[in-house]
Amino acid sequence: MALTLGGFLLLGSARAAHADEPVTAADADAMAQAAAQQADQYRQLGGVAYKTGLVQRAEAEASRYSSMAEEMSAPPMTITSPEADHYARLADQYKQMGGVGYKTGLVQRAEADQRRAQEEAAAAATPTEQPPASWVDPWAPPSDESHPWDEPAEGYQR
Repeated sequence: MALTLGGFLLLGSARAAHADEPVTAADADAMAQAAAQQADQYRQLGGVAYKTGLVQRAEAEASRYSSMAEEMSAPPMTITSPEADHYARLADQYKQMGGVGYKTGLVQRAEADQRRAQEEAAAAATPTEQPPASWVDPWAPPSDESHPWDEPAEGYQR
């Protein structure tokens, strides 16, 4: 019984630690302004607030929340390639043709090519965790490929 109560208390305190994190950009901005006001109040206290680190802590908190607000309010970055732009212009051109562009599938094909080019550009922009293909791992087990030294020379037996 006491063990379960202790577990609930631990879980509750872990949730409480994340409860004061902002969820939206407006929340983060409000928290940044509150921390800036707190820093101003601590500055008015004088040297004691500086020596105890209250001013620095409040300024760091304001900076943290303002950067969180900027990150939350920034639009997501889209990666486009010249090839994707080309297919987008081509799709617009086909759309202007009217029903012929749709019935022949030109619009759908150009849009599909645009999506493929965007996905390839996004994949190329994200770093991979795989080593380059030319890299050889010195600790890897030997491959199953046969090497010339595996076979005895002519005239010799194994």
